[in-house]
Amino acid sequence: MVFWGDYTGQPMPYRGWNAVVASEQNGTKTRLTATFNRLLEWLRDYMSVDTVTLLLPVADLQSLAVQATIGLEEEITQQIRIPIGRGIAGHIAASVEPMMVNNLSAVEVVSPILHQKGLRSLVGVPLPVEEGVIGVLHVGNFKSHNFTERDVQQLQLIAHRLGLIIADARL
Repeated sequence: MVFWGDYTGQPMPYRGWNAVVASEQNGTKTRLTATFNRLLEWLRDYMSVDTVTLLLPVADLQSLAVQATIGLEEEITQQIRIPIGRGIAGHIAASVEPMMVNNLSAVEVVSPILHQKGLRSLVGVPLPVEEGVIGVLHVGNFKSHNFTERDVQQLQLIAHRLGLIIADARL
């Protein structure tokens, strides 16, 4: 596992990530929500994507709900729930494996908003913690874009750190 503690060998965007994390970790729920939004904005810019979405389990632990998003805000206002094991995010949570979809029209989606907004490609990863998965993070593009394994690896590094922040906030 990689922890971004040593800034010396990292590209500038990673230094920005550390600054946000260091200043916001261990906050209240309101502050944590603001942190999520800042991190999602950073991630959107860093990966040059149109959407970034963080999904966390709802109280029954049988489905995921959007906790924070950029580009798919309707998923929050319409309170979309993604059952674990269904759709892209549900499959990622159930399998604990990343998923890369470069043609979104070819896969089952639970949220109609993904198609309504014209999302074309998406890559998502689980947020791992010691006990399993604490959520799902995915990024997407409205224009035709082929994500790569490098994109998956970068998103996994970010998801790992984000999972630690969320787990720490729940203690």
